[in-house]
Amino acid sequence: MSRKNGTFARVCFVRIEVVKFSVVALSFFIFFSPAGQAASKKSAPSLPAPIQKALNSCKVPKGDFSLSVIPLSDKGTTLKFNSTAPRVPASSAKVITSAAALQLLGPAKVWTTRFISAEEPDKNGVLSGDLYLVGHGAPSMTIERFWLLVDNLRARGVKEIKGNIIADRSHFDVAPHDPFAFDGEGNRPYNLGPDALMVNSRSFFIKIRPDKEAGVAYLYPEPRIAGVKLPESIPLSKEGCGAWRKQINPDFSNPLKPAFKGKFPLKCGPKDYFYTSLSADQYLQVVFADMWKKAGGTWKGKVVQGKLPEDSDDYKVLASSYSEPLTKLVYNMNKYSDNIIARQLFLALANTQKDEPKNLEGARAAVYEWAASLRIPASSLKIDNGSGLSRTTAVSTDAFVTVLKHMWNSPQMPEFVSSLPISGVDGTMRKRHVAQGNAHIKTGYIQNVRSIAGYVQTKSGERYAVAAIVNGPSAINSIPVMDAVICWVYGR
Repeated sequence: MSRKNGTFARVCFVRIEVVKFSVVALSFFIFFSPAGQAASKKSAPSLPAPIQKALNSCKVPKGDFSLSVIPLSDKGTTLKFNSTAPRVPASSAKVITSAAALQLLGPAKVWTTRFISAEEPDKNGVLSGDLYLVGHGAPSMTIERFWLLVDNLRARGVKEIKGNIIADRSHFDVAPHDPFAFDGEGNRPYNLGPDALMVNSRSFFIKIRPDKEAGVAYLYPEPRIAGVKLPESIPLSKEGCGAWRKQINPDFSNPLKPAFKGKFPLKCGPKDYFYTSLSADQYLQVVFADMWKKAGGTWKGKVVQGKLPEDSDDYKVLASSYSEPLTKLVYNMNKYSDNIIARQLFLALANTQKDEPKNLEGARAAVYEWAASLRIPASSLKIDNGSGLSRTTAVSTDAFVTVLKHMWNSPQMPEFVSSLPISGVDGTMRKRHVAQGNAHIKTGYIQNVRSIAGYVQTKSGERYAVAAIVNGPSAINSIPVMDAVICWVYGR
């Protein structure tokens, strides 16, 4: 066992006294005003020693910390601290999104993307008019799935497209999104807004492979897309690996010919780099043109935004793509904290008529109605976009554990639980060896926010729903606090 792993193990095996708390007494700890916070400090119960020690070590004020721990059976210890105070949860908000989606849409839900034309190709395989590419908000369409869609179009007998590709994104009604607004990292795919015709997260993928002898890191695009030209390599440096994305100093002023003006740290070893630099239509233009040519087709048009005509009942569906089922999408969203899937999935929750576009207001209303059916107070839950990449989303730890317990007893329990990262095993918990293999935990982190929400199985075999949030400057160093919570529950 490594020294790091050994440290976690020692934390988990500290002797802990079981302390039981009154749920009634704790229900009054609401922090909406300084007076309320002062009152709570006077009446707040004592936290278990290991959790209090972690708070002290990480210099996390008690007023910045919320915690809810409830047993999933009728027996066990309940622990609550500032549990009704709504706080910014970061990516742990995906617990709410995925639970609502599994219940409101069903695990087998799929989304379609279609090529539609007013006519069939002629006997020579020529389409004389425009070709519509109609999206219905698929939460994820990988480059491989898009390639299959293009190949299916070619297999239908289409050889030449004389018109334009009309990109129909009308299934979503959302305001223009600035990817740089949240944290300035607008070229990182996680900052993209929703798009009813999202393809491959509009991203390009580069394998960075350092060669010490050559003194450079070689760049390998995957797949290679005609029209996008990369430099062959980046010089190596002897710097530490922490901020390697900034150290390579990417320049996307020419989006089809990105430059890297910095150096890549040799200490990093092989890395994978995702970036986005093109608008939605530009990305489709480049990717479709390349794939269509490789499939043996001819096209000299452009991708332009538009909408399938209302009188299109007689139009022909020339090729279709079906997304992965919701179960798999939720798995990918939670395991790897995929913000794009979360945003797309959240919009899908809006309860609209067949031809009515999805919008954020409708999605929020659907989630609030669902939460109200679980008797979650309206004051305990505010959702912005479903991904947690937000500073206006606010969720109490009590709301989290209510959802977690509800899902544990729901028909969708297996799909939901299996989507959460397993401590020390996979996803965003792969490197967190606390209670290894015995916790399914969704993590959350943005500036001034750290959170966890999920399930822990104790050494004795009991199961608990757990949620903890730190808001404030101390959040950046508060992973030991989250781990102490998990350890304390594991030790029941």
